[in-house]
Amino acid sequence: MEKIYPKKISSDKKDLFELLRSESIRFEENIDTTFAKYENNKLIATASLYKNIIKCVAIDDNFKGGAIFNELMTVALNEIELKGFDGAFVYTKPIYENSFTAIGFKEIERVEPDLIFMQKSHNDFSKYLESLSKTKVEGESIGAVVLNANPFTIGHKYLIEYAAKNTSYLHIFVVSEDASYFTTEDRYNMVKEGVRDLSNVIIHKTDNYLVSSATFPSYFMDEDKSITKIQAKLDAKIFKYHFSKVLDIDKRFVGTEPNDEATRIYNETMKEIFKSKPNPNKPEIVVIPRKKVNEEAISASRVRTLLKNGKLENTKDLIPITSYEYIKKLFS
Repeated sequence: MEKIYPKKISSDKKDLFELLRSESIRFEENIDTTFAKYENNKLIATASLYKNIIKCVAIDDNFKGGAIFNELMTVALNEIELKGFDGAFVYTKPIYENSFTAIGFKEIERVEPDLIFMQKSHNDFSKYLESLSKTKVEGESIGAVVLNANPFTIGHKYLIEYAAKNTSYLHIFVVSEDASYFTTEDRYNMVKEGVRDLSNVIIHKTDNYLVSSATFPSYFMDEDKSITKIQAKLDAKIFKYHFSKVLDIDKRFVGTEPNDEATRIYNETMKEIFKSKPNPNKPEIVVIPRKKVNEEAISASRVRTLLKNGKLENTKDLIPITSYEYIKKLFS
């Protein structure tokens, strides 16, 4: 087993693409390490990584069987451990569930017939949920907001203030992936500073359990299927059947999305899942109009564009003073 470099070496890219294509898998650019096994100068097996997520696993039909798969997974898991991660994740087709279960992976959630999301770790999903359960509070209504907060804007604060006012307690989940303009830690800190004046909010990191479109895999899915819809189904099922169940959340607040088609599809799909059994309509989706400045909806992407162009001062109408001061220190 060896490392190859498909992003740098054209022959490596050619070999990898041929094997992936034979297994109806598309190459994903969002990888940082690729392993390969050759037999008589022919690539017969491969697996790639993005941080601690295993991707693009493919084995030639003539060599399929436990031995080569186990060899691939051993080097991949060793690499993940060397990088300092506590455990690994994989998104794969349900038909490959048994292969991963046999080497210690456990199911987190699935979207039939498209994918199963699995994890191998000492600090697995059950430990995360156990930790989450310690923050459970009693109240007439328990709400939730999920944010990327990249960065935390006046729009985010408006949504949180509305939700906090209309619930006994509000759980705020900050998507915890370093695939954004700002790091997880910086985004979490901006939210924390921005809601310091609210007494009934509880802030959480989501670890790897709610994923962003930047790391959600699509390489093994049929091209005619909506990747946004499948991701939304997975996130909604994790939220409804795990997060909400542990914390007894009955309302999830979201803002309207007049311009972003992907987010609109995501929100509509989330509604479908939340309406399903068991516990239909729990949590309930509460949609509120987006906060506007000069008749234009506030968006974090607009703030990022201004920051990329060196126009921090121009963000003052779009972000709370807490975010402004935080970003100012980061950029100084």
